[in-house]
Amino acid sequence: MKNAIMLFVLALFATSVHSQSLTQKDLTGTWLVTNIENSSSNPKMAAAMEKAVINLYADNSFEIKEKQDDGPYSYKTTTSKNATWTFNPSTQTISITQSKMTLKVSQSGGKTYFTDSNSGLKFEVSQPM
Repeated sequence: MKNAIMLFVLALFATSVHSQSLTQKDLTGTWLVTNIENSSSNPKMAAAMEKAVINLYADNSFEIKEKQDDGPYSYKTTTSKNATWTFNPSTQTISITQSKMTLKVSQSGGKTYFTDSNSGLKFEVSQPM
């Protein structure tokens, strides 16, 4: 009976871990930065990324657009024109070419986060409807 319970617990744990994994298809699209956690670790980058838009296109091109102060819908693209992204599902990381940016993807409490491995900033992101 103990073995059956342990097997059930292990299966339940494996299912919950698997359900938290995202795929490249899940990540493709537009992501809005809605909140930045631990912004004091890199205040300059945090200020630039506040309300930024991260585009992960299906053709694997990539761009970040930073919100500008001169209007409600004014954005400036701040990434290299030829930047591309790749996703590693086993590590749940997005790697960006043309830069050393690597984003660790995670989910918690129904929210999605991209954590920049270089700066340590954790961006809460959401996809617009």
